[in-house]
Amino acid sequence: MAAPLQLNGATMYSFCVGADLAALTKVVDEQLNVVAGAGTYKVLVPMVAIVCADIADSFSTVPPDSEKGWMAERDFGLWIPVVRGTTIGWYLPYVFVDNVAAMVTGREVFGFFKQTATLAMPPSPKEPGVFSVDALAIQTFSPESEAQVMRLMTMTSAESGPPPQGSWAGDVKKAFEDVFSAVKAMIGDVKGMPISTWELLKDGLKEAITGNVPMVFLKQFRDATDPTKACYQAVIEAPAHLAKLHDGWFAHPHDITIVPADSHPIAAECGLASGTLRSGLAFWCKMDFVMEAGVVVAGG
Repeated sequence: MAAPLQLNGATMYSFCVGADLAALTKVVDEQLNVVAGAGTYKVLVPMVAIVCADIADSFSTVPPDSEKGWMAERDFGLWIPVVRGTTIGWYLPYVFVDNVAAMVTGREVFGFFKQTATLAMPPSPKEPGVFSVDALAIQTFSPESEAQVMRLMTMTSAESGPPPQGSWAGDVKKAFEDVFSAVKAMIGDVKGMPISTWELLKDGLKEAITGNVPMVFLKQFRDATDPTKACYQAVIEAPAHLAKLHDGWFAHPHDITIVPADSHPIAAECGLASGTLRSGLAFWCKMDFVMEAGVVVAGG
């Protein structure tokens, strides 16, 4: 589908966990800075957000694709907060979707690392349930290993009973203030972080809630003649523009289990501890947003 894309009725859950800064830096250096140049992108804070979205209605806003129809999709990803100069962005080294059209559009138009998967989540933020990702993977690399669908990730509420009561009900200013305070409390004082980091994060979260959320991608395609090279390779940035915040509030902490697989070293690559993790911050929001057209930052 041609961008910009309109996505309405998106219920998005965010589970934030602390992560190893060196591991996140390695991902950013090897996947972004190898194209954009050393030091272009830096990890903002040692944190990963696991974001699970159920999007009711998505479609192209550009004719003739805008005349063809719409689709629903679910979209689970791991988000790393990065900064280029003073511009905050999010880089997603793993993204799973349940819709092949969303997978193709994400990969070929923007550069999302999207893979199709079976995604389960609660029917609404008011009802408890389990989040899970089942995707094609290889547990252990060997010539004899067959790729199989396996459970890669599970997220379950760490508390029983009804979810926390409250609502932002379209109040973007309160949503920004509450989320920023919670993130700062979760991260705490991190050794080596410059004072300006918190100001950058504050500006980035404010922009995310009141305006545009810059997304960063590595868009590349393997060359058909020389498989060790890319026939196209570029770092792309594209903003997700908030059109309307319908509702949202905090959620119970969730216990997160990530199964190690050689094809998907999610925890190791993203600097997450082994075993069961507990989200330091969890919240949800329901919104409409627009995935705007992108720009080439480097390469191309």
